[in-house]
Amino acid sequence: MAVSQKRIPAQAVPTKVGSESRHLNAPLGSILLSFNYITADDLKFAQTLQKSSLAPLDRILIAENIISSDQLLAAQSMKYGVQRIQSKDGRPDPALANLLTASFCRNHGIIPWKKQGQSVLIATCDPDHFCANMSAYPELARCTKMALCSKETIYSELIKRHSTEYRRKAETLVPELESYRHQSPVNWGGMKSMAVASACGLSLAFTPNLVFLSIVLWACAALSSTHLLKISAALSRRTPSPLDTPPKPVAKAEYTPLTAPIFKGNMTRVSIIVALYRETEMVEQLLRQIARLRYPKTLIEVLLMIEEGDTATLNELDRLKLTNIITVHILPAGPIMTKPRALNYGLGFCTGEIIAVYDAEDKPDTDQIDLAVARFASAPKKVACLQGTLDIYNSKTNWLTKCFTIEYAVWFRLILPGLIRLGFAIPLGGTTVFLRRSALIDVGGWDAHNVTEDADLGIRLARHGYQTEMLSSTTYEEANNQIWPWVRQRSRWLKGYMMTYRVHMRSPKLLLQQLGLRRFVGFQIIFLASLSQFILAPVLWSFWIIPFGLPHPILPLLGPNAAQAVISFFLTIIGADIIISLFALSKTRHRGLGRYTPTLWLYFHLGTLAAFKAAYEMIFDPYFWDKTAHGHSLETRKTTAMRPLGSQSSIE
Repeated sequence: MAVSQKRIPAQAVPTKVGSESRHLNAPLGSILLSFNYITADDLKFAQTLQKSSLAPLDRILIAENIISSDQLLAAQSMKYGVQRIQSKDGRPDPALANLLTASFCRNHGIIPWKKQGQSVLIATCDPDHFCANMSAYPELARCTKMALCSKETIYSELIKRHSTEYRRKAETLVPELESYRHQSPVNWGGMKSMAVASACGLSLAFTPNLVFLSIVLWACAALSSTHLLKISAALSRRTPSPLDTPPKPVAKAEYTPLTAPIFKGNMTRVSIIVALYRETEMVEQLLRQIARLRYPKTLIEVLLMIEEGDTATLNELDRLKLTNIITVHILPAGPIMTKPRALNYGLGFCTGEIIAVYDAEDKPDTDQIDLAVARFASAPKKVACLQGTLDIYNSKTNWLTKCFTIEYAVWFRLILPGLIRLGFAIPLGGTTVFLRRSALIDVGGWDAHNVTEDADLGIRLARHGYQTEMLSSTTYEEANNQIWPWVRQRSRWLKGYMMTYRVHMRSPKLLLQQLGLRRFVGFQIIFLASLSQFILAPVLWSFWIIPFGLPHPILPLLGPNAAQAVISFFLTIIGADIIISLFALSKTRHRGLGRYTPTLWLYFHLGTLAAFKAAYEMIFDPYFWDKTAHGHSLETRKTTAMRPLGSQSSIE
């Protein structure tokens, strides 16, 4: 069910308001003034915001916490001369549950309530667009009476009626051919993998040197291709690109709607979805960061998605006073419990033209939404996604977070922008992603069964003809500062890469047709070569015995100068990593971490352990979501400890 946000206590609705006819079709502001719900200064303030945003007055008053939803409904019932449904009026008639489709009701904030003679009383939280919405059912519209009801009550009742349907839709939004669902824990793919491994074992027993040589050559090819891609991406920065110039937030009067009829004003409405699970340490910090965003509150809605049974996070939210732009949704339990399922579920309740995804520990730049809206307003329609730059705020905690910071600098400052310049399809990051809602729905949302849904979505957008760009704005997040949590997190990422590769390679010919040769090759390097590099790393580690004068069994097969060639190859790879990392760090505030770049080879060795864990889970537990714990770094604890005195904190 949906849990309504905490609101300012509503004043009691007057039992006597004089002649109700004088309020019929009167301006909403005048009615609110007559009820003493707002002051003249409140109205003037809201009208000033309305001139710049062109948003409806009621939305402004609610978003700015000037009135409550109860006060708004009382005034609207007078304005439209219609019934207002309250808790004392009971629940909607279950016999009318299938009168309108569940999706239609959720999209428009409508629910059939009860019969009144020959008419049907239909409750809505959007009276301004009720007639337009009901035009989709012309015969029913002729015998319909409108009633007013809060959005929270409508959503709560809809979920009680259609919980299973909404849940299943969230789990199956992506078409089956493009999803990883219907894979049993021990599936034919896993059995095939085991059969291939057995065949390799037999070959190794009879022709060990030849098989080992083949594996070595494959590992070297994977290592070489990934580093050539890194170098190419880094060198591409020398070519001027529009991506190098950050978009400037345009003047408010210049904003234009991007797609859809959902928001009728001249500025773009943004829906922020945050999937939370056992995030008690991060909730307050998250809400403070959202409150710092400069984009008008009137044009933002924040949906917090909470898993059923996560009472700890719900209790933490109950402790806080949430502003009117925030709603909390509880996801019904299902066969899987993944972040993409939560995002799909939230997508069904979004009204924004742009969908933004944040994680609990994120600290985005304050003008980030403004920049995303500005870029979408000027970009071609085929630009469906903007990926923000991710950075680390606990970079100085220990060696692990320092290396994590360097890795993020390389990935988000060099590789992703470079891949875009080179025309490749890119795997997205899981947070600070901004998407056109129309394009997201067109490709089927997120794959609820892929544990690295961001990487999969990036490729799927490219296959459907959409483009992704980097947004010149940074979000800081927390890096894992302990070895085993790092391995667990990385194993989920690598398992998701395995899933993504397997899904999109179901039909290599079709993938080649949709991506083209350049992006198809890039896809193989990003996914297959990267995975091969981690899994086959132990084979290459064996060559480190050569500098110590120990014989390696494969060197005789490679020729007399093999030892020198192998050592030179590894030193070249390490040197390239150091140079690329230093170049990436020069674009950040972390230049002082350059002395740690020689240790990256040891850091990435941890990825091999994660890769073997991921491969095991691919066979026996593919949908297991290995949750990353947040809030354990010193910097995070200092931030969350700074809470105001009193039993409750107010998120303003």
